Amino acid sequence: MAGGLLSRLLGRGRGPEEGPADEGAGRGPVAIADAPTRRRLTVQGQVAILTVTPAAEHRWLEAELTDGTGALTLIWMGRHRIAGVTPGRSLRVTGLISERGGRRVMFNPGYELLP
Repeated sequence: MAGGLLSRLLGRGRGPEEGPADEGAGRGPVAIADAPTRRRLTVQGQVAILTVTPAAEHRWLEAELTDGTGALTLIWMGRHRIAGVTPGRSLRVTGLISERGGRRVMFNPGYELLP
């Protein structure tokens, strides 16, 4: 059982019945329209809208990422600004897509600024 918990947390040592740990990672980004919910994956696109919610109970930065196939809302909780994340900027993000209020959302994604 050496490294069992750590391996599972990192997505290694999974049985075939458990499925992929990170659908889009390592294989390039998935089109937003084709990205399944409740799976950790990577998508990329351009920030179309950037919104700051400064309210004390919900302080977060929200961005709408589009790639020509669809849109995904990115929410960084506890943040009001991220250097380089601006409207028109291309990003590659990795995280878990869920649904919230009829929108596809990725909370606190890992991100990479693209040229």
